[in-house]
Amino acid sequence: MPPAGVFLNPSDADFAAYEEAPLALTWQRAGGSDLAAWQEKVRAKLREMLGMVPPSGNPVPVTGAAGGVSGGLSRQTFYLPTAPRRHAAVTVVWDPRHAGQALPVMLCLQGHTSGAHISWGQVLLPEDRQRIDNGGDFAIQAVRQGHVAVCIEQIAFGERREQALAHRWDHTCIDASNRALLLGRTVLGDRIADVAAVIDWLRSLPPDFPALNTARIRAMGNSAGGETALYTAALDRRIEGVIASGCVGAWRKTSGARKTCPDTVIPGVLNWIEFSDVLALCAPRPLLVVSGLTDHIYPFRLASECAEEARLAYAALGASNRLRALSGPGGHRFYPEVAWPAFLSLLEPPAS
Repeated sequence: MPPAGVFLNPSDADFAAYEEAPLALTWQRAGGSDLAAWQEKVRAKLREMLGMVPPSGNPVPVTGAAGGVSGGLSRQTFYLPTAPRRHAAVTVVWDPRHAGQALPVMLCLQGHTSGAHISWGQVLLPEDRQRIDNGGDFAIQAVRQGHVAVCIEQIAFGERREQALAHRWDHTCIDASNRALLLGRTVLGDRIADVAAVIDWLRSLPPDFPALNTARIRAMGNSAGGETALYTAALDRRIEGVIASGCVGAWRKTSGARKTCPDTVIPGVLNWIEFSDVLALCAPRPLLVVSGLTDHIYPFRLASECAEEARLAYAALGASNRLRALSGPGGHRFYPEVAWPAFLSLLEPPAS
């Protein structure tokens, strides 16, 4: 046994350093400055820390399978080039009975699941049924709420999990994160760039497949899906509003204090900002934060605390009612019965 007063756990030094973290650009310290100018400064720093590489323009997709979805819905998959030797699998789900109507777009992002197919209710593995029953069929929900759903398979999930390497972690984000870090990038930054490329592509589509209102693009997801949706909205103002579920909480109290996936880690971020600043980058656009009361990863009490800090930035733009934090009654999952009514109400024009 080491003598008293000797600290051997790596976390001992890290938790002490958290108390002295500079947070040099946090809105909590810059509250008297111009919010729009602050947002642009923080966006630039966040892109730098994420190691983001801008997507190449005018991507031409490879067309994949078409098919049906329960309830008479249609779907079509495309493989969109987003970087050299990297394609994003993108599946569009729509209701053909609304043909000709230019509907809003909902970008649907699954987290650490078996893949994007859960969004349109397809069961490929035994555990998929439970995920769908627990609110994971984002695309079907979004179409029922008047959207065209665009499901993006994230790097290291589903079709995009690593299969070429013989020696790899079961948790596919670990290998992908390590390789990205060797190149000065992050998996999270690459995922955000993928979503930006998808938005570029959607805005270039002909008006009849299917009809889209690309001035009204929204994003949603749970866990690592909610994380990508949120960060993309923070950095890309083309996203009109976002549902961030099961992914919000101060880094020092969530991913920095427990077992975590490396795809949530941004090198050096605590030198500059805390998680509430990511929410503040979305102001004044509608932002709904949802988390379960007993979520073991992002409990609602931490999500709510984070949202209240970000509300100061929303208030600076007279938009404090555009940010809401709501709880679900259980654990780490999506709560459609809570999320949809609240999100749709946030999208309504402010009362005069």
